[in-house]
Amino acid sequence: MQVEHLENHTARLIVDVPEERLNAAMQRAAKRIAAKVNIPGFRKGKAPFAVVVNYVGQQAVMDEALEDLGNEIYRESLQAAALEPYTTGSLEDIKTEPTLQLIFSVPKAPEVDLGDYRQVRHEYTPPVITDEQVQEALESLRERHAEEIEVDRPAEMNDLIKVDIRGEVIHHHDQAQADAAAEAQPEMPEAQTTEAERDHAETFIEETDFEILLTTDPKREFMPNFTEQALGVTVGETRTVALTYPADYENPRMAGHTFNITFTVKQVKARQLPELDDEFAKRASDGRAETLADLKAHLRADLEANAKRETDDAYSDIIFQKIVEGATVRYPEAMVEDYIDDILEELSQNLRQRGLSLEMLKEVQKKDDAALRAEYRETAINRLKRSLVMQTLVAAEKISVSAAELDAQIESMLGSIGGVSAEQAETFRRMFRADANRRDIGLRMVMDRLKERLVAIGRGEATDLTMPVAETQIQIPQSEAQAESSELPAASETSETDEKA
Repeated sequence: MQVEHLENHTARLIVDVPEERLNAAMQRAAKRIAAKVNIPGFRKGKAPFAVVVNYVGQQAVMDEALEDLGNEIYRESLQAAALEPYTTGSLEDIKTEPTLQLIFSVPKAPEVDLGDYRQVRHEYTPPVITDEQVQEALESLRERHAEEIEVDRPAEMNDLIKVDIRGEVIHHHDQAQADAAAEAQPEMPEAQTTEAERDHAETFIEETDFEILLTTDPKREFMPNFTEQALGVTVGETRTVALTYPADYENPRMAGHTFNITFTVKQVKARQLPELDDEFAKRASDGRAETLADLKAHLRADLEANAKRETDDAYSDIIFQKIVEGATVRYPEAMVEDYIDDILEELSQNLRQRGLSLEMLKEVQKKDDAALRAEYRETAINRLKRSLVMQTLVAAEKISVSAAELDAQIESMLGSIGGVSAEQAETFRRMFRADANRRDIGLRMVMDRLKERLVAIGRGEATDLTMPVAETQIQIPQSEAQAESSELPAASETSETDEKA
């Protein structure tokens, strides 16, 4: 047997088949054919080898023989060559002279060399929470505890209006497909419109008894510029407002769109803010704080925890990307194609949810299947590299989650659900412990631990982080294409081989 390692991370196995092994396979094949075919003068399964060959042809017997023989030799060759395939190989060619020779093409399992990833560094800036941020959080908490009083007057700033509402977004020049493509996968290249199409309207809200706070605070307003057009409405009034955002608007999901919103006012309520005193602190904190000073301390601690989490998330992303850039990743073309398939399926699902389709997208973009796949090729490569590096990094750092830790996490999640009965808690427990949910929870725990490790690595604090591997681990999933890789496709799937044979 000869093994050739090709540049595209594929191996070629060239195997000479001994004549006696081929003859034995042909004999078995002829018996199977004789059992299925009516040959004149013989009962099924009783025709001699030579008669079967003469009746169905030498090639038909050879094809039948290779069904089993090809798989046997393929498995033996993989083992002999110590090859780990990424996915099912293929019978690339068959040569019959001077003796039978089978040539297999095998996409090899991906390989990752992380390099000296423990030396990756990046400046870490701890977050700082200011007194102004604490005061802002306090005011926000005060807003949430405001007393609402129904009033019989036109709506004013900071009032709360209850409405029946319906809104449509107008995607100019058939921007709908481009928006759907961008939402389906933000890292994908943006869809480009090549010519003006008719405007496309899409309902984005349709609610009854919907409450809207009339404010210009960007963090709390319903939509930018809505409040100005809604001030002065009265109970029973129906009003339509049009909100148009320029193409360079800061929010890309609103940029270049017009939103037509019609609402009927059912109630107007004024909001009376509570006094900032110790009594408010007790009420707003559910008893955690005794004084207003205690409440501020709790708010500061919460803000610091959230800020650290956000900072660490962003920082770990930077460190991980540096590790990806420094890693050497080898993979077969078949893996890229699988990732492109996944991306296009995600895009297709998102489009279907909007009443659109990939065919519509291709028509608008004037692209065929090959062009669309080419557009997302780099995205697929980036995604598979990150996935492979992540799997390798988790293994290298021995990050795992034991069954006991997973159970403890589930109980902690149950403990955070307030206001449920014992029966309801048990229902939640069964739900969390279902295999799929249990796996998802465990995977999130692994990812959280990986982020912590990346922060430590980037800050130069990962001197001795490797931990013993837990007996029960949560694995980061690899492509399902790797599931069955030791069997060749059925003969009907190897048309090119059939033609050569």
